Amino acid sequence: MLSRASRVSCPTATLSFAPSPSSAARPNRRKLATTLVLIGLTAGLAAPAARAESAPTTCDKLSSPQGSDTQSGAATAPFRTAQKLADSLAPGQIGCLRAGAYDGGLRFNHGGAAGAPIVLRSYPGERALITGRLYVPRGSNYVTVAALDLNGNHQSESKPLPSPTINGGHATFESDDVTNEHTEICFDVGSATYGVADSTVIAKNRIHDCGVMPAANHDHGIYVQVATNTRIVDNLIAHNADRGVQLYPSSTGAVISGNVISENGEGVIFSGDGGVASNGNLLEHNLIVNSLVRRDVESWYPSGNPLGVGNIAQNNCVSTRGVDTGAGGFTALNNVTAAAGQLLATSDGGVRPLAGSACAGAVPEIASRLGAEGAPSGGVPPPVGKEGGGGTTPPPVEEPSAPPPPQKQKKPAKGTAQVAASTAAKRAAATRQRRAAAAHKHKRAAHRARARRAKHASHAAR
Repeated sequence: MLSRASRVSCPTATLSFAPSPSSAARPNRRKLATTLVLIGLTAGLAAPAARAESAPTTCDKLSSPQGSDTQSGAATAPFRTAQKLADSLAPGQIGCLRAGAYDGGLRFNHGGAAGAPIVLRSYPGERALITGRLYVPRGSNYVTVAALDLNGNHQSESKPLPSPTINGGHATFESDDVTNEHTEICFDVGSATYGVADSTVIAKNRIHDCGVMPAANHDHGIYVQVATNTRIVDNLIAHNADRGVQLYPSSTGAVISGNVISENGEGVIFSGDGGVASNGNLLEHNLIVNSLVRRDVESWYPSGNPLGVGNIAQNNCVSTRGVDTGAGGFTALNNVTAAAGQLLATSDGGVRPLAGSACAGAVPEIASRLGAEGAPSGGVPPPVGKEGGGGTTPPPVEEPSAPPPPQKQKKPAKGTAQVAASTAAKRAAATRQRRAAAAHKHKRAAHRARARRAKHASHAAR
């Protein structure tokens, strides 16, 4: 371990958190509780943010594309890989990646401690890219991943797995750019089998182009499976195949606030299955617009399953895709619908509300954060319904968040012609494979029979 005196003094970081959503206009008891939750969230985020912005920022160890894993990790002798850097960090230490690409994914084999997380981030003023699967397993608690580009594509597994996958507690992802180039789910938070994720923070990230296209009801930007006290704040969540945020089957106590959730298959879903449901989740002050397949906010529960309790969607701005409470399990309050021309495109692939509009009034912190940047986004989305590619909400599909074990077979979404065609093609390929195997087996049996006859004939000739 490097001594404090030998730490590398780096330039001041630019990483910071946007102000937490305004709570000035929430007089009733429920809203007061919301205010307290968000105050707690702000306090929880303030400590790492303050450390990141202190001058100078300290990098305890470093990796560089020009380094070697046989070296010490010092500034003059950096490691080569992100994995070696993460493995070398002790609680409270910061590992910095110099600019460049780091292949092979990353598994956090240990964590930090309360008040002393291990932090992996780009070297201040630079930007590093990690490709492959990033995995925070059960027991690797108090991990922070900051200011990195994370591309979950290019995995070593035969079938891509969700990335980042979080099964540890108190993991924080902040100011990252997360994608997988339309190959899988991106954030997969918690699992009944591999570890319930507690107190995950996903803040100020750009989460985009996740999930296989065309949309088939399987692949989401953020999939909160089995988790408690998740915080999803101030992110851009855009252009993902299916849900921007899916709460299924058991998300408890999540706060989703201050996000731009735009041009996904669907925006946000409250859901449950297998006798459990997502409960006590708060969705407020988000811009949730222009869903391409179904609604901006919706729910789904199978017949006989308990509905969610205490889920609230309030003070959001949605597009004409709207909020569908027909399946129950959540309450919608004071959400506004953006009129044509009230949404402006931004250079990062998101949208912002037109200043002075009702939509901007519903999401003032987003309007303030994005400022005056933008140009008209091209009008309103097509109508909900079969003509617009919408229709009835099919059930979510649970994905295991395991390390290497293969994923559960995905069920096709109801009424999806592309999935049906794909299934038929796979069945035909399997049939051809079985026939080829049978023919090969028959050919080998015939060859053995000829060999036996030749052997008998040889013996008879003697």
